[in-house]
Amino acid sequence: MTNRPILNSLDRILVGILVLVTAVGFFIVPLDTSLPIHWNLEGVADNFAPAPVALLIPAIMAAVAVALFLIARRVGLSEDMEAGRHVIQVANSLIFGLAILLACATIAIGVGYNLDMPRIVVFAMAALLLILGNSLPKSRPNRIAGIRLPWTMRDPANWTIAHRWSGRLMMLGGAVALLAALLNPPSAVLLVVVLLATFLPIIAGVAISYALARR
Repeated sequence: MTNRPILNSLDRILVGILVLVTAVGFFIVPLDTSLPIHWNLEGVADNFAPAPVALLIPAIMAAVAVALFLIARRVGLSEDMEAGRHVIQVANSLIFGLAILLACATIAIGVGYNLDMPRIVVFAMAALLLILGNSLPKSRPNRIAGIRLPWTMRDPANWTIAHRWSGRLMMLGGAVALLAALLNPPSAVLLVVVLLATFLPIIAGVAISYALARR
């Protein structure tokens, strides 16, 4: 990935959409109001920020992600970025897509719509898990993206098997999270489902890789 651009063609399109949506927000949302930026377990907004700050948060989130990858390249992790490029590129696009979704939701709230943000975030997380789980098995041992343990880093076969199973379970978790969002249980239940769908595949991947290393 030394000669590859950090942002591919899709990423550039998504960045352009994010900039456009953010600019539109500054024109149609009253800037002298406060907008919610955090919701509690009951799905009730419990933290607010001035409208200009709230409108910029999604773009700032995307900019930080790009900055982290640029720093990784600068400090000599180009080979690791190449080995994990399938996951990194997918993660980039997902971050920009999520930023666009959050920007649109912030604008909608700013102009008076009442949105169920916890449910929207769960839908987004479900999509993220489904897509990211599909890309995990395509990565190779690297220090940036994946289950980075001594025994997975030194054994490509171990890495591949662990990430194949972790990816499958992550996709299953994404499907379960999507179903939960459709059924719309209490926000606390949605949170538990998303946490389990996110962390259980990683724990399973660690356990599988350790069992293989012990053998």
